[in-house]
Amino acid sequence: MEIATESGHRVLAYISAATRRGATLSQNDLEAYATAPFRRMRSTSPIQAVLASFATNIAGKSEALETWTEYLERVAWIRVVDDSVKLTPLGHAILADLSAPQIESTSEDSTEVILDPSDPFAYVRVIGALADIGEGLLVDPYFRFDQLETVVSHTAIRRILTSKKIGAPAISQLELALAVFDDSQRPEVRIANELHDRFAISGGDKVIAIGTSLNSVGKNLSIVVPLASVAGSAIRRSHEDLWAKSPAVKPKAAGGANSGSP
Repeated sequence: MEIATESGHRVLAYISAATRRGATLSQNDLEAYATAPFRRMRSTSPIQAVLASFATNIAGKSEALETWTEYLERVAWIRVVDDSVKLTPLGHAILADLSAPQIESTSEDSTEVILDPSDPFAYVRVIGALADIGEGLLVDPYFRFDQLETVVSHTAIRRILTSKKIGAPAISQLELALAVFDDSQRPEVRIANELHDRFAISGGDKVIAIGTSLNSVGKNLSIVVPLASVAGSAIRRSHEDLWAKSPAVKPKAAGGANSGSP
């Protein structure tokens, strides 16, 4: 299902690019780009000039019913204040969704994702695979605090199992980072003595293997691949057992006191 056309996606991206550094984008600026986003070709013959003029007139008539500004305001993707155009929170959400690469499925039951270091969207792809898990368990022996915000913001995963391999300083950073989240959004992080592999385990029957830790995505060629039911069930049982016997990381406020319920 198409949420927006390619032109709509392009216009939203243009507004974001123009305004996120503090520039002011007027309605005229927006319409000038939206109606002709690419450099126009110079006419080299009278016939080409006539055709170009005809195309411009047709484009103008097709846009006459509703300008880009009117359309984007109507669907609440932008707001205009004193002739300054900005994306609304809804517009930012739509742009983020449109810009996220779609994970391609090789069949109805399997989705394989290649994490190529040359792909600038490699991290987006693995987060998309985690989002598809729903409310599940993320197992990553090298998970650190700087992945917390992304996982919480872009997935429904609220249980994370990492290991002592990250070291005491990184565990302390996790304690401080967890204290930043509201109780309703705060994930539960536990520390296992030993972990070797990386998995995302759904609350249903889906289990995916992740070839590298989140902090290494984009550095090495890797893959995200679903596991067959027998292997997935074994992985689920063993890591739920590990989760049950692993101690939780307690949120700690910057002043040193633990936050949350005692």
